[in-house]
Amino acid sequence: MFSRIENHLKKRFDSDQFTYEQLRNMFFPLVMDQLFIFIIGMLSSAMVSSSHEGAAASVMLVNVIGSLAYALFSAISMGGAIVVARAKGANDPERVRQAIGQAANLSLIVSSLLAFLLYIGAERLILFLYPDAEEIVISSAVTYMKVYVLSFPVYAVFNVLFSSFRSLGDAKSSLVLTIVINVAHLIFSFIFINHMHLATLGAALSYLTARILGMIFGFIWLFRPHNGVDMRVKHFFHFSLSIIKEIRVLGIPFAFEQLLFQGGMLFVQRYLSHLPTAELDAYSIAASIFNLYYAFAYAMTAMAGTVCGQCVGAKHIELARKYAKDLIWAGRWVMIFAIVVLMPLTPLILNLYSPSQAARPIIFISLMIGALPMPVLWGEGYIIPAATRTAGDASFTSVISLIALACGRMSSGYLFAITLKMGVQGVWLGQLIEWIIRAAVMTKRIKTDKWIRIR
Repeated sequence: MFSRIENHLKKRFDSDQFTYEQLRNMFFPLVMDQLFIFIIGMLSSAMVSSSHEGAAASVMLVNVIGSLAYALFSAISMGGAIVVARAKGANDPERVRQAIGQAANLSLIVSSLLAFLLYIGAERLILFLYPDAEEIVISSAVTYMKVYVLSFPVYAVFNVLFSSFRSLGDAKSSLVLTIVINVAHLIFSFIFINHMHLATLGAALSYLTARILGMIFGFIWLFRPHNGVDMRVKHFFHFSLSIIKEIRVLGIPFAFEQLLFQGGMLFVQRYLSHLPTAELDAYSIAASIFNLYYAFAYAMTAMAGTVCGQCVGAKHIELARKYAKDLIWAGRWVMIFAIVVLMPLTPLILNLYSPSQAARPIIFISLMIGALPMPVLWGEGYIIPAATRTAGDASFTSVISLIALACGRMSSGYLFAITLKMGVQGVWLGQLIEWIIRAAVMTKRIKTDKWIRIR
């Protein structure tokens, strides 16, 4: 039976650009990579949640603000990653090295500026965005934010290195970097939160310390001999207008999308802040556990960016379209597997967070609303945009993403959660509507040639 499945997968995924074995060897490290990130994040969130009531809510509110900052330097990282994938597909190793160096420099500059602005305006920003949150949530959030933003510059550079290895198809190296930074984060979370009892301050200090170590190790791993990159220090000081322009063209639409997207999520957090702290904690816990399902989905999305990006770089546009469709098909089975495995484990996972009895049914229902539709909607809504962006179709995918957010979690979520008094479950229903819109539009988009901006 297994040999028959293997033969079917080989026929489906073998091509002049990739073999099935290459894609399989890329996929499993990506899944482990994402699972490791989210499991460590979940354990860290559980430590924070158990420290005092409102701690999880404080971290969640600040992380949404932090996501606005991440939108900018992650856009640079994403643009650089696509340039790296294209250069790899075009067999241009020097351009690969230059793209890594320049994306790292741009990310460092942008993230340092953002960290400075958010540090000096932390208290005023928290009070402006969440005026109705309880005092314990506000004070914890301000403390957490002032230390948390200091980690932005080092994490921005780390993210460029991490994304570059992934775009080259070297999923094992990105997995190594993930293990280093997340194990460090877990260890320091235990020290600062559980041993030193620093609560939200400890969570922020663990991020800062782990990200510094992660960036240092990232450079060591990048410059190690015989890794296939052959990076030199000079590549961080070489200026190429064409690479800067390519990163800008690919990154700016994504940056605006992410800024507006996270702005929309701030709106969501603001109307959720009217709810009791117990419900806010339930939402935070459900979102943290839901990341386990995302791990499998993100692995398929990351593969689409790498595989289709290299196909585009090699000028195999139709092969990029084929792989996008094939990855959607494979993604359905991957998500079904994730649901079958993870859903029965939810009660055990939930015990890590020690939620109140009132919060438990809210968390269970939220997870079902979020997870069960994923095999049907995730691929079309997220794998297709990852593929079309590599061919330069950045603006369209960004516009659709924002329209879906406005109709989904912002308007429908508010209607369900606040107007109809459904609480945090209403936000998950809004997310479902958002996914339906994305999937419907992007399914039509991939069937046309309008997404092919590079020929």
